[in-house]
Order: sequence, then C-alpha cells, then structure tokens
Amino acid sequence: MVVKIFYFVIAIFSVAMVFLASSDPYYSEQFKRDLSVANMQVNQIVDYEINATKISGKYEADRLNRYANKDEFLNFKASVLRQNLEHNLSSQTAIYQGDEMKFLKDVRYENNESLKFSSDELIYNQKAKIARTTSDFVATKNHDKVIGKSLEYDINNKQTKAQGVKAWVEQKR
Repeated sequence: MVVKIFYFVIAIFSVAMVFLASSDPYYSEQFKRDLSVANMQVNQIVDYEINATKISGKYEADRLNRYANKDEFLNFKASVLRQNLEHNLSSQTAIYQGDEMKFLKDVRYENNESLKFSSDELIYNQKAKIARTTSDFVATKNHDKVIGKSLEYDINNKQTKAQGVKAWVEQKR
C-alpha cells in the first residue's frame, strides 16, 4: 500500500515537472504586477529655503513617500518670498518627478498682490519655468474673476495662454 502511494506521488510529480518544462518561461511576465513600493517615508516635514540674509521659503508636508523615480508629498504647503512678492501654494498631493512638480487635488495659489488661483491640477516645469493646467480653473485679482478650461503661464516671458475663458472685469468710472 505504501509503495502504491509512493508511485502515485512520483507520477504526479513527474507530470508537474513535464508541464513546467514544456511551458513558456515568459508566460510568467503576464502575472507580474507593478509593485511600486516607497523606498522611504517621512512624516511631518518642514523645510526652509535660506539665503545669506533671510529665510526665503518654507515648505511643509504631512508625509513624503520617496519612490525610485519620484517623490510624493501629501498635504503640501509652500510659502516663498521672491522679489518682494509672497507666494503661497497648497495642494493635497504634490509629486516631484524629473524637472516637473505636479500639484493635484484642491490646488490653491495666492500672492500678496491679491491674485488667487484654484484648480484640481497644476504642473510646473522648473527648467522651462512654465506653469500649466489642463483642468478647470478660477483666478481672481481684486474684484476681477476669470474662469477657464486650461491655462499655460510662461514665467520668463510673462505670457499667458488660456482656453475656454470667461471673465468678469470691474472697470472704474
């Protein structure tokens, strides 16, 4: 009886080995999943940008997840002083990858010249110095209001391109 069970197990093992030997070794590639796992996680981040005379920027996030090819910040906030202009930016998620910084979900920008901007997405290319969004946006300055479908702002040339724009402008008499 024991010999019959042993031969039965050997037979099953032999059939399994023949099946594995005859199968395509690249077939397993179809079952692989993208397992992007963070290399590092940091909580409660506060980073200061400092020059010789003052603090010119403060960056905060509740959490940083560092992956092999990108950094992801959750509940991101930035306050930066450039040429006597204070810039405040916040978003639920910020992703830094290559030369681009993507701000996603509830993006809000405000400066001390009464300019406010809000959208669900903002992409900033650091090399080209171009900020753009392909989602609906609202921009206000003082009592003027602009609503649009997409926007691209070239910081170097101070040029704005927008599509699907509706504007309400207050004129002085």
